[in-house]
Amino acid sequence: MKIGILGAGAYGSAMSGVLRDNGHKVKLFDPYRLPDTSLEETIKYAQVLVIATPAEVISGLFKQFPANTFEKPVIILTKGIMALEPWENFKYYEIVSGPGFAEEICKRKRVKLTVAARGALEGMTLSEKLFSNSYVKFDKTDDRIGVALLSGLKNIYAIESGRRGLASQSIDFKEYAADVARECEKFLLYNGGFIETVRLSAGLGDIVLTCGSEQSRNYQFGSLLGGRRRVMERKRLVRKFLKENTVEGVFATKEIDKLGLAMPKEAEILADATKRIKNVVKR
Repeated sequence: MKIGILGAGAYGSAMSGVLRDNGHKVKLFDPYRLPDTSLEETIKYAQVLVIATPAEVISGLFKQFPANTFEKPVIILTKGIMALEPWENFKYYEIVSGPGFAEEICKRKRVKLTVAARGALEGMTLSEKLFSNSYVKFDKTDDRIGVALLSGLKNIYAIESGRRGLASQSIDFKEYAADVARECEKFLLYNGGFIETVRLSAGLGDIVLTCGSEQSRNYQFGSLLGGRRRVMERKRLVRKFLKENTVEGVFATKEIDKLGLAMPKEAEILADATKRIKNVVKR
């Protein structure tokens, strides 16, 4: 099939490699990394669209879409999405999320992701048809709300994990991951998702990977918030990091407020982390 990928960052490029391995033709659009590419031509070319841009640019991207864009099936690879409303403009969409760093996918290391789609449990999803191979596998759910929420939540928790210095090899990490999973179950329950979704790759699997790895940008950002640096030095490093990197957890804290999501009283780690992140970013 002909696939148009919007976003040629590390993850979009890695997943384009998976599609090529599977025999599909790929056209990439990215105004920053590929300035000569055309959004209109990419959409016209594609039988299926794959969105791999940062979550914070989605609203601007939608404004540029030609009217016929929404007739095409879309697979969302964007990390950190939380709102489904924009995607309801498409006649059909799927969300793919889960543990898998781009560089590991490029090396064809085995990864298991979650696909969330309407009627996902009734047959093979589009994502499975396009991406499944010897090193990319899927579990699946029809809980698109839960997967979208987890895609953002895990990044906030990763920032807090980095602040505490809880890499996966630390003694306290397993307890932290278990506490986060319980909080996520409550958060999904309060906001229309299914608690069972937390047990999928997009839930606990991604929580363990993102919160426990120093490769995670969110974890690295959290590390800047911890330690014993002087206030002015911390501010300088935070500003520099945000300028040079996309930190999905910062966007997710804003989305919780913007979407009016309910914060369960049991979600103490999340509540404290969001307050801390917003205070730091405001400075």
